[in-house]
Amino acid sequence: NFKKRMQLFFIGTVLFSSACVVVAQKYEEAPRKFGKRSFPRLTPHGHEAANEFQMILQENIKDGRNHLGDESYVFKSISPLLIDNGDVVTVSFEATTPTTGDWIGAYSPADVDVTQSTPVKYGWCDEGGESYMLTGTGSLLFNMTNLREDVVFYYFTNATYSPILVGASEQKLTFKNPNQPLRPRVVATGDLDVLNLHWSSATSTKPTLKWGTESGVYSNELAAVTSSIGQEEMCGSPANSTGWRDLGLIHSAPLEGMKALADTKIYYIFGDAATDDFSGEFVFFVPPLPGIKLLSESERLSGTSSPLSSSAGKDKKGEEGEAKKESSVQRPTRAILFDDAGRGSMDDTYTWNEYGRPALYTMQAVGEEVRQGMVDVVYHGGDISYATGYAAVWDVFMDMISPVAASIVYLSTVGNHESDWYDSATYLSNGDSGGECGVMSTRLLPMPEPATTNKPWWSYEVGMIHFVGMSTEHEYEIGSEQYLWLENDLKNVDRTVTPWLIFGGHRAMYLNSDYGGSVTSDIAVMDKMILNIEPLLYKYRANIGFYGHNHVVQRHSAVLQKEVVQASVPIKAEDGHTIHYHEDPQATVQMVVGTAGAMFTKNAVNPPPEWNEMWFYLYGYARVTAVNSTYLDWEWVHSETGKVLDHMVITQTDPTKPWDAEKQKAAHNKNKNNV
Repeated sequence: NFKKRMQLFFIGTVLFSSACVVVAQKYEEAPRKFGKRSFPRLTPHGHEAANEFQMILQENIKDGRNHLGDESYVFKSISPLLIDNGDVVTVSFEATTPTTGDWIGAYSPADVDVTQSTPVKYGWCDEGGESYMLTGTGSLLFNMTNLREDVVFYYFTNATYSPILVGASEQKLTFKNPNQPLRPRVVATGDLDVLNLHWSSATSTKPTLKWGTESGVYSNELAAVTSSIGQEEMCGSPANSTGWRDLGLIHSAPLEGMKALADTKIYYIFGDAATDDFSGEFVFFVPPLPGIKLLSESERLSGTSSPLSSSAGKDKKGEEGEAKKESSVQRPTRAILFDDAGRGSMDDTYTWNEYGRPALYTMQAVGEEVRQGMVDVVYHGGDISYATGYAAVWDVFMDMISPVAASIVYLSTVGNHESDWYDSATYLSNGDSGGECGVMSTRLLPMPEPATTNKPWWSYEVGMIHFVGMSTEHEYEIGSEQYLWLENDLKNVDRTVTPWLIFGGHRAMYLNSDYGGSVTSDIAVMDKMILNIEPLLYKYRANIGFYGHNHVVQRHSAVLQKEVVQASVPIKAEDGHTIHYHEDPQATVQMVVGTAGAMFTKNAVNPPPEWNEMWFYLYGYARVTAVNSTYLDWEWVHSETGKVLDHMVITQTDPTKPWDAEKQKAAHNKNKNNV
């Protein structure tokens, strides 16, 4: 009963008809640029640009310090020189003949050969203010991550394609504690009773994790296993050459007994027991076990089980109602989903001036939701740091995600910028990973079992949701190893335990794009995914498919074989915003959320395909809440403002019942023809 379900879930004006036709909505923000320069689309070698270090051609650097004549380029001061992780350093400089091609590079270790290594950060001299081009004096702010080694600064002119070295700082930056334990992240193992905490440091004699169920009381003490990533493990340049930088030690310690502590908080510190050098305290929200948890009245009212518990069964204004008595006894499951992040910076360096800050804003916004205990799990669907072979980027990225990854389980899949390389395990032979070949991402952010570096696919369950992570970069044609694993996983999901199934991969199965032709093109990948993987999603009733790669937000209909099975129905909620409603769709609803931080890919076509209901170019993430076994809420959140700019709901009557797309599609086509 369609109208009855409307009344059940919304108090407000219902705006729909039996002959609803969805018209694609398009929202677009003005081009953004935080510095004086737009980020180039292509590298000097003509490839699509992924980060700023690709713009420096080390092989062309010339040392001009002995040929300056009357010209001079000097560092006036660097302050402070002794710093902690995350401190901001002011670098002041002066040139007799300033140009817009002058830049300052921060290099580490201090004795590095600048013709053989990429800086860890760099900034254009005129970004610090107007005075540089007028007077030759200027300064830049460098927000410095603890890199475990000293840092020196070099002065260059003649831009980055053919740089000329014209000055070097006599002073160097030193970190107060080069061995500081940093970058905690909690990852799933595949065993619901065990989660792994990973962190990084320079050296460690006795790496140790201490944790307990009360703040400041650590009744459990565990030794960590230590590993490292070697330069020889990289498969190409720049990862094994100019972009290489030692990332220090990776420590891993198990958090065991998590089943008994599900849906509670634990407190932990980590570091070196031999030197008593430990981190500050972190709080971790243990995810709920798979299944539908019925809340007691006291849990529901007090929120003692989880902050999410107190919101169960309430509408957006927190009002109880007869309509939601079913959900009032179930503990909702909430996930944050996004793709294509990168790392951000708010200093004067050239850290993706166009979209470095949006990546930071996204992580800050997600971090605030996590801090409030309103998130059970994060799922980052590929194109993670955009290091692409420049290892120092991983240090900065891991620092940025720490407030999130330290406090909830951080799931991830690989994208092209993590895995793709020539003649490698990926079926797409290109240089997008910069020679990392999946090693960096899968070692720093391991995925649940059975995922490995060259077979990075997995599934994991949190609360009412079964998550699947496929690799769109590794072969998935019918009969391939990945295909067979996916089919086996999907057919064995117990939908009475996890009634919702969210399927993720990096490249999109459905995408409104004009890019076709090559095997890596949007349209070619879409066709291959639809041919090989979509039948599995239909057969095993995957509720949502979410992807990225294309840096856009797109919401699609419930669709099968490029034909609309059910279009969403726009509903006007009490507060005036529109909710796009799916009543028991008989096909997967497809979504693209590729705007966590990376530069927009503006190639959507207009008019769009019928199945593309909406697209826009704004930075943010998806907040997904399985309210109960029959009702799932999808909100797209704008990172900078926190506003929900797109809202979609899916209901289902029986997740164990096979779908009948033909019957629902026929009804859709009949309604469409009657308009």
